[in-house]
Amino acid sequence: MISAASVGDLEGCRSYLGGRDVPNHERASIYCRLSEALFHIGSRDDALECARSAFDLQPEKEEIANLCAWVFSNCGEHEAAAAAYQRLLAIRPDWAAGHRHASGSFAAAGRLDLAISHGRKASDLDPQSFEFAFHVACLLETIGEPAQAVDYFTRAVALDPADAGVARHLSTTLLALDQSEQAAKLALRALALAPSDRVSALHASELLLRTNRFEEAAAIILDVVETHPEDPVALRLLSETQMLRGLIEEALDAIDRALALAPETAEYHLHRANQLYRLGRLDEAAEAFGRAAAIDPSNPDAKRSQLTVYFDSGRFIDALAIG
Repeated sequence: MISAASVGDLEGCRSYLGGRDVPNHERASIYCRLSEALFHIGSRDDALECARSAFDLQPEKEEIANLCAWVFSNCGEHEAAAAAYQRLLAIRPDWAAGHRHASGSFAAAGRLDLAISHGRKASDLDPQSFEFAFHVACLLETIGEPAQAVDYFTRAVALDPADAGVARHLSTTLLALDQSEQAAKLALRALALAPSDRVSALHASELLLRTNRFEEAAAIILDVVETHPEDPVALRLLSETQMLRGLIEEALDAIDRALALAPETAEYHLHRANQLYRLGRLDEAAEAFGRAAAIDPSNPDAKRSQLTVYFDSGRFIDALAIG
């Protein structure tokens, strides 16, 4: 029996095996036990080397591949873990959890194509697993495939109707598919499930604005701002809401508060400039467009809008200077 106390480092592993005529299958098994013991005493580099030795010696054995996959994954060697899980899946092709593990390893290694392939397989083999469905849906959402993600988010929502987060994800996916009414319905459902959740409240407000339900959006976002008065994102959304309600002065006040908290956000200055332009305060609008352009020179909208304001206010020399 090999214990953690008997293997203080990799040299202990080597000395144990050195000079012995040990068949490969036994040598691989010993390396596995040593790897696990080394991992548990915190010698991760040594544990990894032993795991690699075991996997090189006998990758086709299920027990070896399983232990090595576990060590590789827990040590952040995601490509090696994915290779070990693929070896296991060659032995057990219908192992749903194995496909999920492989998907996680491939995703961590940046191989989203293979991560999605294994994630789909995991969820389809075990359609009653909420976690499998949600995992692959999030991967598909990440690569911008809402039409494919929606099926798995729908599956996840059916499996756990009380999960506000997955309802919000499905809402976002439906919005990307131009199903705004259904998206808004789900956003409100997510908020009802988690009424104190700021993210769900902001999301629901945005969806209501998109469906022209301005008064409902205002009720939600005003409540968020009351409970989170130092949140510039909420204040920016409040400004948008008030602007769409025709309350331009209130909208301007909200964006001023947002800028006091986040003065280097170019989009906030751009939004404020547009409101000032609506109010006919052209000199202030031009200055605000200029600030947005200074913070984000790569955005052509700010300079273009500033140029328009200069022309509208008869400041042709200023327009020529930036034109």
